Amino acid sequence: MMLVGGLVASRAHSDELREASETEAQIAKNRLLQSQIHPHVLFNALNGLAELVYKNPKAAERAIRHLSDLLRRIMRASEHMRLPLGEERKIISDFLALEAIRLEGRLRVIWEWDEGLDAIEVPPLLLQPLVENAIKHGIAPSIPGGDLVLRARAEGGVILLEVWNSGEPYHENQPSSGIGVKNLCLRLALHFGSGASFSVGPHEHGTLASIRLEAMQVE
Repeated sequence: MMLVGGLVASRAHSDELREASETEAQIAKNRLLQSQIHPHVLFNALNGLAELVYKNPKAAERAIRHLSDLLRRIMRASEHMRLPLGEERKIISDFLALEAIRLEGRLRVIWEWDEGLDAIEVPPLLLQPLVENAIKHGIAPSIPGGDLVLRARAEGGVILLEVWNSGEPYHENQPSSGIGVKNLCLRLALHFGSGASFSVGPHEHGTLASIRLEAMQVE
């Protein structure tokens, strides 16, 4: 009996070590993915600032202050596996303030955001890459600019996070949107497995990028 008990205890200890190792591996992978996206955001923001320095130095000064706020939030976000959705909203707001200066009135933002969902915890920087792509590929190339709609809503036991822009509709045969979207898909799979999905495509004379989370996964 003592031998059996020892074997059971040894197996339990082995299972605990395996679970701890898997958890550490998941944390390490998540940190790696998050570390990839932070310099990407900074690089693109600095490119936008470079344009402003020559065109509008006063606007560039305001943009630098917004960039400082944005980077401060991103640095805080990088310390966590998940953050309240409300923090994501603040990161996006700082990013949009920066882009609004660069685009000089060509960017029109509409929030359709259920603030009752702000306490839900999600991996940081889920929506920011989608907002960045919407502006870069949909709104900035258009001379009159365009509309950007940001949505967070619950529907039938599912959380929907959506970014729509009125630019030229995206089609599947177009080139990839780059590291931001690839990184996002990997992090969704890491955190939620089959409980999350991402899609992007033409929608209502524009392009809709949508993240779908099963509510049970994020309570």
